[in-house]
Amino acid sequence: MTPSVVCDAGGVLVASGALEGAAPDAELLALDWSSVTVGRFLAARHEGRSAGIQVEIGLVLSVVDEWFPVRTIVTETLARAGLDAVDALDSWSALILAEQLEVPLFTASDEVVSDRVQILRPW
Repeated sequence: MTPSVVCDAGGVLVASGALEGAAPDAELLALDWSSVTVGRFLAARHEGRSAGIQVEIGLVLSVVDEWFPVRTIVTETLARAGLDAVDALDSWSALILAEQLEVPLFTASDEVVSDRVQILRPW
């Protein structure tokens, strides 16, 4: 069986090749929330040009094997991350999903840590 990892937006971007780094050879799981963060990153990269965004977002999001709804962990994410974690909310919510599924988290964030699951980073 192929191992599974949860990816936050940074992990999805690395796994797709849109960001540099080494990605794990695993089934990729992500929260639907991460797709918005990925989209914001790609919009900035393409300076708002929708044609480039649409092509690249399709390629990037296709690397995820299974998407999970974020609504089930919103309260826990906000409580755990704290009010100052605006930019890292995607990573914190991905960590909570990884802990619930008991699989590693693949992230480019330095902010999240866990004593329950392994944290994999692209560097």
